[in-house]
Order: sequence, then C-alpha cells, then structure tokens
Amino acid sequence: MKEISIEEAKKLQLEILKKVAAFCDANGLRYYIYYGTYLGAVRHKGFIPWDDDIDICMPRSDYEKFMDTFKCENLEVYTWRKDNKALLPFGKVFDTRTEVKENADFGETFGVNIDIFPMDGLPSDEGKRKSRVSYMKRCQAMQIGATLIDPSKRSAKRRLQINLIKAFYKVFHIKHYHTGRTIEHAKKYDFDKSEYVAVLVWGYGQREVVRRDSIFPLRKIQFEDGEFWAPGTDESLVNAFGDYMQLPPVEQQHYKHLPQMYWK
Repeated sequence: MKEISIEEAKKLQLEILKKVAAFCDANGLRYYIYYGTYLGAVRHKGFIPWDDDIDICMPRSDYEKFMDTFKCENLEVYTWRKDNKALLPFGKVFDTRTEVKENADFGETFGVNIDIFPMDGLPSDEGKRKSRVSYMKRCQAMQIGATLIDPSKRSAKRRLQINLIKAFYKVFHIKHYHTGRTIEHAKKYDFDKSEYVAVLVWGYGQREVVRRDSIFPLRKIQFEDGEFWAPGTDESLVNAFGDYMQLPPVEQQHYKHLPQMYWK
C-alpha cells in the first residue's frame, strides 16, 4: 500500500469536511467546527500548522440524524451501534479508499477521517453540573483504557490507571457495552433545553462546559479555502486554551497524533 503524507491527509480531511458541511446544510442539520479546528480558523485561517485532524460538533439530535442518514461516494461513518464493534462514543466520517493504523484498537477499522462529536445538555445547578462532568470524564478514562494499545508514553500515574482498566476488561468482556452506556448517560439532558452544554463523551472535562447561547447563533468563518459554521463567540476557545491567540512554546509546536496512513 502507498503511504499517505500528512499534507496529503490534510487535503483529504478538508474534502471530507466540505462534503459533510454541504450535506448538513442541504438537510437542515446543525454543525460547527470546534476544538483545534476552530482555533486554527480563528488564529491561522486554516489548520494549525502542527495539527493533523479536523473536529466538528453537532447538537445530539442533529448528530444522531446525521449518523443515520449521511451518504456520500467514497465516504462512510464510523459510529457506535448495538450491532457493530465500534468502541468510540463519538463518530467519524472516513475515506473508504484509505486505511489508518494508530496506537489504538477502536473495534472497527477506518481510513483518513474527521471527528464528529455530539454535544449534550447539562443541569442548571452548578454542583450537579460539575458532578456530571466529572462522572463522564471517568467514563472517558474507561474508553481510553479499552482502546489504547501501548500506554508507555503516558505518565506513570496514567499508565497505572490504564493498565488497571485493561486488566478489568480482560476479566469482564464489556468494552462495547460500556461504550453504549457512556452514550446513554451523556444523553440525559436535552441540548436545546439546557443553559449549559458540553461534549460529554470525550474532551477536556470541566473546561468543556459552555453556555449554549455562546455557540448559537452560529457564524460562518474561513478555514483554508472554504467557509464553515463556527460558534458565535469565543467562549469555548477561552475555556479550553486561555489566551488562545498566543502561540504555544516552540517545543510544543509538533504533531501529536501522526498515525500511519495508506491508500488501499
């Protein structure tokens, strides 16, 4: 198989984003670029030079409709279902002509892709909100332990935690079931009826929490050679990155994922 360079992969990811965005717009589904993709759009008008993926979010109801209906030539969705083996509680859209190998076993294989995260509601009470986010963060730790193959590059504390989770799953064969339970827990509060929202199935924990009206109404923003929907304010960027226009130290300006990617 022919290897795909990081620059070639970025072009493929951008094309996937364009097709996903066009499908959402044509079908009245809400999406918005998020995380490093949103930061890259604001700060660099495109990819952060040392970033190698694209992230978008959707309110839970739109996310589920998208996962059930999206169809496009050479693209497929990766998402947890009762009748498959997927082990991630969020979705991906991937190029079927390609294959990706990472330091993880996600239950099912996929190719060069973009991440699609569902955003869920949270309780109004601050104490209940913090407790809920903390609980979901523990669920995420279980997901990482279920999928990560080699934890040697993590801290000693994290390696111990991950290895204990791996030992648990060797005894109790419930990885796929636990992913489904994580998703059901995340869906408890309706996004459109909640003052506060977050990506609960993955992400930054308490730094995820934003006011729903800081996202909507959405705005169009440039990313590479296209324009895409983005949150209406910078609240999510401030929460996640602080002074987000300040570049990180040079030693931190490097790719973090860099999976092996190939044309089939």
